[in-house]
Amino acid sequence: MYEIAIIVFREILEIALVVGIVLAATRGLPARGALVLGGLGLGLLGSYLIFHFTDAINEAVDGVGQEVFNAGVMFTAVLFLSWTVIWMKRHGRELAKHLNEVGAAVVSGKKSLFVIVGVVALATLREGAEIVLFAYGQSLSGVAMTEIVIGGLIGLAGGTIVGFMLYFGLLKTVKRHLFSVTSWMLIFLTAGMAAQGANFLIQADMLPMLHPQVWDTSWLLDNGTFLGDTLSVLLGYNPRPTGMELAFYVAVMVIVGGAYKMVGSAYKPAAAPKQQDGSAADVVPAE
Repeated sequence: MYEIAIIVFREILEIALVVGIVLAATRGLPARGALVLGGLGLGLLGSYLIFHFTDAINEAVDGVGQEVFNAGVMFTAVLFLSWTVIWMKRHGRELAKHLNEVGAAVVSGKKSLFVIVGVVALATLREGAEIVLFAYGQSLSGVAMTEIVIGGLIGLAGGTIVGFMLYFGLLKTVKRHLFSVTSWMLIFLTAGMAAQGANFLIQADMLPMLHPQVWDTSWLLDNGTFLGDTLSVLLGYNPRPTGMELAFYVAVMVIVGGAYKMVGSAYKPAAAPKQQDGSAADVVPAE
């Protein structure tokens, strides 16, 4: 439940940022709200189709290469989440500038109104696909659907509320820390998913264990406890990892974490469009 709440919170927050920038850049444009809602609707529809076909594929391979399919879902989610964390840090500022320019072009009549629908739809589809893949991976790992739904609703509510607060400039003092913390949480979660994917391939006899059990700290902290579950969510804690699972975990942490540290800063405030009172709309958080 905690894992899906964190993922949904971050992805919804990124959708909220795109929507916020578009709304600020098109202030005064008739029907801009309806256009944004239309984009959100199309993005959600696309995310549902991804879920539907993933579920259909899962049923088709049920009992035949199931572990391989499960691993594929895990590793696809790992790639998507890793790309999002690194790309947004590298290009967040350029993205904000581009969205402002698109909004200005729509207001001036140089671009079609439906460009707004496309921009919002693509953002929603991208983040929605990541949520779907992560949630599906959690279900494959044995997480109950009720926990996935509850976690998703918590993340949705949290991401929406924080998105509104960022849009109205109520979180200026914590913007930098907010995105740094959530980015590292995603990196740890991604490393944990990579280890789970390795476990599925071990079950399919496609990868060796390297070592059956690198350590056993279940006597000190098991996954069944509240603290153990919390560390599993935040750090990908596993009390009995195999050598291969540990190798995948460390590899993702080194590669994705290292890339995140190396790329340039993002989410730096771009020149925000002016509101009717002449003040700038504060919609882009700093990193």
